[in-house]
Amino acid sequence: LVEWLVAVLPRHPGLYAAIKRQLLNLAGAKIGHNVHIYPGVRIFVPKGLTVGNNVSISSYVVITTAGTVSIGNNVLVGYGSQILSANHHIPENRGIIFGSGHDCKPVVIEDGVWIGANVTVLPGVRVGKGAVVAAGAVVTKDVAPFAIVGGVPAAVIRVRE
Repeated sequence: LVEWLVAVLPRHPGLYAAIKRQLLNLAGAKIGHNVHIYPGVRIFVPKGLTVGNNVSISSYVVITTAGTVSIGNNVLVGYGSQILSANHHIPENRGIIFGSGHDCKPVVIEDGVWIGANVTVLPGVRVGKGAVVAAGAVVTKDVAPFAIVGGVPAAVIRVRE
């Protein structure tokens, strides 16, 4: 069975996405209908993930869900992006970072958002309805609905009318 899966799945991304969607639901995630999760996507830990309907998560995306991640309907997530809901805690004064724990904050990506390739969305961020995040951006703060943002850190380029 494993050999068959390894041989067949790369040639059938729809079958791969369906199997991954079912496995994620079994692991505690809440995955909607018509969700395409392409090969190479890494999700740590599925239990904190909610994904709406008609969503495409491209290859090599990383999602960490310790602080929870909610992705709305009709969302595109580009290749190599990272959606991070946890980060290492920086201790007071000159304390040792290793072993100091994590800061976990929810990430919310609302309906109709397009996240370009190689975007990083940091913990505690809300990306508003219909927003576009340009390729390579690092999103450190909330993005207003229908805004187009880009850069490091992400800043508003214009608003969709």
